[in-house]
Amino acid sequence: MNRTDRLLAIVLELQRKKTCRAEDLAKKFETCKRTIYRDIQALSQSGVPVVSMPGQGYSLMEDYFLPPLHLNPEEAVTLLLGADYVEQNFDASFRVHARGSKAKIEAILPQKQRVAVHELRGTLRLMSGSFFHNVVGQDPIDQQLFLLRQAISEQNIVSFVYRRIDQTEAEAGERQVHPYGLVNIAGVWYLIAYCLLREKSVIFA
Repeated sequence: MNRTDRLLAIVLELQRKKTCRAEDLAKKFETCKRTIYRDIQALSQSGVPVVSMPGQGYSLMEDYFLPPLHLNPEEAVTLLLGADYVEQNFDASFRVHARGSKAKIEAILPQKQRVAVHELRGTLRLMSGSFFHNVVGQDPIDQQLFLLRQAISEQNIVSFVYRRIDQTEAEAGERQVHPYGLVNIAGVWYLIAYCLLREKSVIFA
């Protein structure tokens, strides 16, 4: 995380938790307390009203909100539920970003709005297909998704061993494809690609 991102993250953390100690911020952002002291000083010099309370930590002046974004409870819940789904079903990289997004959305809400969102969100749940079974080997899946996203972005050909559901392991064969995109349906990932063997677009599970 670069310094600019960390400064914004510190403001969001102070908005969310109200009071944070330097050592807790240092642990969260994987840096030292001296760096946090410098960051707090930089925020103060840039106009962010950070209050230092000896023995307690740092807080933001009451009624300070960043940024000036206004969401009604239904809009906030929509974004949070979407982030929940990404966190449940996407790879490790997206899970981190989903958690960060949720923290930012919750941090910018005024207190009354935050309570209303919490109550409304408690009545709704998004359940993915993976909820109904134990997900084994998540790390290899994460790696595969990362490589596929990279191949799609760079427009690279992908090679893999593939077999239909009615085939045995011995009948599996190698496929080379031009990947177009990834689709998640009920917790199961599908690859949409142009198969060089079949010479047509195919969906691989």
